Amino acid sequence: MTVYLLTLFLLGLVHAFYLLPFWLLSVLWFLTPFVYYKLQFITNTQGIITLFLLLNIIIIGNIRYIRMLFITLPILRIFNAKDRINWQRFQQIDDGWLVTDFEKSIYNGNPNFKFKPAEQNPVSSAAKKFADQILKHKHDNVVSFRQSIKASQYTGLTVDRNYGGEGFNRQEMSYVLNRIAQLDPLLASLIGIVNTESVISIIHKNGTKEQKRVYLPAFSAGEKQPFLNTTFLYELLESGKSSIEGRVDIESHQDGSVHGIRLSFTDIIMLGTAESSVFYLAVNLTDFANELSERTRLGTVLCILDADQDRIEIKQGNVAYKGLFHYYSCSAKDIFIPLSQIVGGFKNLDMGIRQMYEKQASAASIWPAAVSRPVHDSTAFISWFFAHIKKQNSRALLNYKLVRKQLNRQFSHRQRLINIQQMALINGDAQLMSYTNILFKNSIFDISLHQLTWLRTILGSNAHQIKSENNLNQYFRVKHLSMELDGNSHEINQLPLMKKVALSAHPWYAKEVAVLSKPGVDIKAMDYLLFKHLAFIMHNCARVWVYAFRTSWMGRFIWRKSKHKNLVRRMSSSFAFIADLALIKWSLKEENNTEFTGYLAQCNQQLLIQMAVLRQYLDGDNDDNTKFILKQSMRDSFYLSQKNLNQTVNSAFGRLSALLLKIMIFPFGKPFHQASFATKHNETVVDMAEVRELAENNQILARISKASAQLNEVNNIEHAVTNATGFAVTTKNYQVLIDRTLAAGIISVEQAEQIRTAYDSIHELELINHFGNHNEN
Repeated sequence: MTVYLLTLFLLGLVHAFYLLPFWLLSVLWFLTPFVYYKLQFITNTQGIITLFLLLNIIIIGNIRYIRMLFITLPILRIFNAKDRINWQRFQQIDDGWLVTDFEKSIYNGNPNFKFKPAEQNPVSSAAKKFADQILKHKHDNVVSFRQSIKASQYTGLTVDRNYGGEGFNRQEMSYVLNRIAQLDPLLASLIGIVNTESVISIIHKNGTKEQKRVYLPAFSAGEKQPFLNTTFLYELLESGKSSIEGRVDIESHQDGSVHGIRLSFTDIIMLGTAESSVFYLAVNLTDFANELSERTRLGTVLCILDADQDRIEIKQGNVAYKGLFHYYSCSAKDIFIPLSQIVGGFKNLDMGIRQMYEKQASAASIWPAAVSRPVHDSTAFISWFFAHIKKQNSRALLNYKLVRKQLNRQFSHRQRLINIQQMALINGDAQLMSYTNILFKNSIFDISLHQLTWLRTILGSNAHQIKSENNLNQYFRVKHLSMELDGNSHEINQLPLMKKVALSAHPWYAKEVAVLSKPGVDIKAMDYLLFKHLAFIMHNCARVWVYAFRTSWMGRFIWRKSKHKNLVRRMSSSFAFIADLALIKWSLKEENNTEFTGYLAQCNQQLLIQMAVLRQYLDGDNDDNTKFILKQSMRDSFYLSQKNLNQTVNSAFGRLSALLLKIMIFPFGKPFHQASFATKHNETVVDMAEVRELAENNQILARISKASAQLNEVNNIEHAVTNATGFAVTTKNYQVLIDRTLAAGIISVEQAEQIRTAYDSIHELELINHFGNHNEN
């Protein structure tokens, strides 16, 4: 009987895994009891009972009329119940632009490993020259450095050369921001936001020829500067329209009547300088008099507003971000702007949400990682060299396992950022990722702040002063600036984003909502979609079980290749399965613990990290040390995705439901554990070429790496001094011990000077903590 039931289960599993026709499974299920009875595996009674149960499933699954009567119609009644109509708020807003095919494959549990990203072009000499020109004042203090840079130098970096700009592509823009962030992360963030998130990028990508002709040369020359206003994206995703309403109106002039938009708004808070004048506004446009369209509601448009031309009241507020900005309040009452100020012209009606989303996704792929990369590099390298030169309790820091684990954790997160940045920038304008870029934006800032915190684990009390000397302690302002422009709470912003992503990425849900939303529901169409959706759920569940077996210790004996790919497939299928069920519950019940969307978003990011790291692990030319870091990164990412899935289930479902779901997605138990990050004592994970490049703008790193190199050269001399005196050499006793061994003739004068010079350098670094130039700007 056990073999018989197992056969029935395996037939269903194979059918669900390969999405075979249900009639084929019905035939196999119908024949199986007769075959096993003939082979005497089951008795006549067992065969009759199981055949009766199977026939019920076969009949309901294959005869549409019975299926609609017993399943589809009861489900429709549930959908139409008063406390089950939350699905009416789930309206798809896009026609495919919200989610890329690459993201869709991961979201639906079938990650695409065969994509062929375009090769990254080398950074142009123009980009290198521009970065060098900006950094020529790097020896000034930070305030003087910022004041030496004029807006005309950086407001046209992405603008085409035809309009007087630099014409940098995404890779070149990232390179420039990375170089500037090595000296001042906050200034690099300003330049990144101005060029990728402001009205400049909106006009450059979506503006009409006339709009580009009027505004882009002025921006490039510094004649006009943009305001930085909080994005309207999440409001638009949540409600599908802007809260600022404008109506089509006519205004008479000497030359005749002009159609335009009449609108009012109060106290929109923005960041800017004294020269800022131009910003964009999302407007919900209506045409009550049907002047230009038969429709009354024309949708959301982005409008260009210029304080130098339009009747806008500007009030200056407090200084912000160490003098880089002022706060401004912008208000207008019953102003009239021509239709030519709609971004892209009147033909771009109802394109505001798409324009806003694409701008935000593109910007998030460039400046957050570029600005954060020097933080990861600096903290990881400084920790590494400090662990080599510093002793605690007369014992080298690198001899402590705690320190070695912390070092590898820092290098692991640095490696993940590098891989994510590569994934975000490849393929030119045909980006592999869109909404995940937006999700990663906040995560990149969070993990970068963690890097600064982890610096204290190794450097101890030296961490604060070293961060101050190198301006790293100003990075928290970058995070604050991003939160201010995104609408403060990233967790709240995730709700509408993940809702719209689910509708766009899921193959059936949006179609079901569209059918349900019609006045007369097509029962046959609804029946078809419901059972296709059910097959999709069972397909992902089957994939979870199959890949759980393939990645188990037994399965690896059979499927020895593609181990890491199968692990990614398993977690992607688990994510798709849980996300689907959570979305169904969310759409049917208004009162939900929406905290689960945050965990889903984090799991989604971990899946992208696994793809990015695995891409380099399989295709890159990696040395043994890099392979070690990549393996540790994948292990930790698998664990984090498992943890986030577990938290999703706990927050989205009740206790019993959560228990059953965990059994389904972890049939053999939870397979992943937190990476230990243990490493060998003599393992080297630092690329000295990168250290030298970064040290050009990082005096502390230059001094620490130099001291480490000097100490490494006198390693044998240090051992000789220690063996001769019986004491470990430290910065407190090195003078005495060196003199003693020199007097005894154990080391030569040259050797004594070598080791003395090395420890003098280390001693000077320790004194920075108390006597350094305290730089808080």
